[in-house]
Amino acid sequence: MSSAISHVDASRFGEALLAGIANVFRHREAINRINVFPVADSDTGTNLVFTLASVRRVIEQQPGNSLPDLLGRIADAALDGARGNSGAILAQYFQGLSESSRGYQVFDGARLASAAAAGAQSAWQAMSEPVPGTLPTVLEDFADELTRRVRDGVDDIRALLRYGLRRARQSLAGTPDLLPVLRDAGVVDAGAQGFVDLLEGVWRYTRSGRVPASTEAVASTVPELPAEKMPAPDGHRYCTECLVDGEQMPVGQLRRELESLSADSLVVAGSDRRVRVHIHTNTPGEVFRICARFGEIRQQKADDMRRQHRLMSQRGRVAIVTDSAADLPPEEAERLGIHIIPIRLNFGQDEFLDKLTMTPAAFYRRLGQPGRHPQTSQPPPADFRRQFELLVSHQLEVIGLHISGRLSGTLQAARQAAERVDAGRIAVFDTRNAACGQGLMVLWAAEAAARGWERIAIAAWLTEHRHEFRTFALARDLSWGVRGGRVRPWMETIARRLRLNPILTASKEGDLTARAVIPGRTKALERFCRYVLRRMNSGTVYRVVISHTDAARDARQLRDRLLAAHTEIDACWIVEASPAVGAHAGPGTLIVGLHPWQPPEAHDD
Repeated sequence: MSSAISHVDASRFGEALLAGIANVFRHREAINRINVFPVADSDTGTNLVFTLASVRRVIEQQPGNSLPDLLGRIADAALDGARGNSGAILAQYFQGLSESSRGYQVFDGARLASAAAAGAQSAWQAMSEPVPGTLPTVLEDFADELTRRVRDGVDDIRALLRYGLRRARQSLAGTPDLLPVLRDAGVVDAGAQGFVDLLEGVWRYTRSGRVPASTEAVASTVPELPAEKMPAPDGHRYCTECLVDGEQMPVGQLRRELESLSADSLVVAGSDRRVRVHIHTNTPGEVFRICARFGEIRQQKADDMRRQHRLMSQRGRVAIVTDSAADLPPEEAERLGIHIIPIRLNFGQDEFLDKLTMTPAAFYRRLGQPGRHPQTSQPPPADFRRQFELLVSHQLEVIGLHISGRLSGTLQAARQAAERVDAGRIAVFDTRNAACGQGLMVLWAAEAAARGWERIAIAAWLTEHRHEFRTFALARDLSWGVRGGRVRPWMETIARRLRLNPILTASKEGDLTARAVIPGRTKALERFCRYVLRRMNSGTVYRVVISHTDAARDARQLRDRLLAAHTEIDACWIVEASPAVGAHAGPGTLIVGLHPWQPPEAHDD
């Protein structure tokens, strides 16, 4: 392709963009390593890959005969797949390109420059608080250079791209002069670097005419930044995102309502029929409630940026992932850096993220109101994939410990994601447990990882000792389990008519079974305590987790009785069971998890 390029049609534009996307994929690790703004969570490369993967699928599956059609589908795909601040801004850039292409079947030099300018302007407008020295700055400088060269009479698109790429490189190099946090860290803006990588791939395509066959990440030559140069998230903890679908949505009003929140890094990208919202906040539930007033919300997520930042200084090389069915003491989950994927919870058409946008207190308030029974569903594989991609990009191996595969499809969703990311570095483990027992298993694995254990050794130990993690639940009302499909109706009928309190436990295969019953109501707590104590060996040290569904007073009484009767307890935590557990257990349930405590010995690196 050495001759001049006078115009670009849909086919050639799609191929050029595929070549650019392949180059971003190859350099994603280097982009992750320089990510310090707006939050140093080392995921910009991963987020751009997620965003552009959606674009790539659209181009490969249906290249399209018309440029406006192709760009329209690219804009929609980018919006659907957008992740993170830079992903949302890039999606809005494609939206501007799409809108500027209407009525044209090809781009000549002048139209390409005009489209690039429209895309840059659209990207700036998506940001609630535009910040010079970030991705839109380079988008704008690239577009300005194209416009200037067109005015000078340049009409060869290859020449325009050469000039534009040179200016984009210069603009990228200047981002630290505009943004002090970049200057202090000694890096350029990560999102802007991703765009320049995209242009580099497009430029090589105009010279060779070939789309690279491989998108495998190359080993990064960029050194990892020291922890002191990676500023911790300041104030707001959750990177919160969703899609909002509607008709003639007042996007400006939506933006203003979100701006009224205590939050930052707000990006509202899209059109009046579909919007991608990205915002950093401590109250993701409030964000989703506002968005729900403007249309149907989809693809909810709330990533913990504080936990992501801690990856810079993580002890050990194994990361522990679980789901929100695990009952974990919050302070221990924080100390050990455990990554938690929320189960989905639905009240009718309203969807919530377990423990994040639906807290236990809010859940039981809503449960007391008339309406539909809450339903739970496993996290989509994309939630696990995003988490796995981030951890693997930090050169970590991963163990996912999840609720029993007999009780939920969560395990299968995690396995699907692991296969797509890197099955050789990710082990997905069936705890054959839930709630407190699952939580205790996660805690042990996290302690072992912090003490230098390797992934294979942790998985082998858990396989051998899995039966030692035991869970007992005092279920006072089985009707909730019947509604949720976890308890057979005949069991509930017998228990209710005979005023029996079944004690449910996880079997060795991971099923939920009734192993005993406690008659009556008045002394159920005392009898349940005796039942648990009979399963604790005298002289054995235990770790204990007690969780409850809106029964804090009973949980405290149970803890006091256990501590008084069994003096060899290393730790005994009380936690609120997740709303996902509460949806099946109902209010008033007590759950106890036991583990004969064996501290994992330190392993040398």
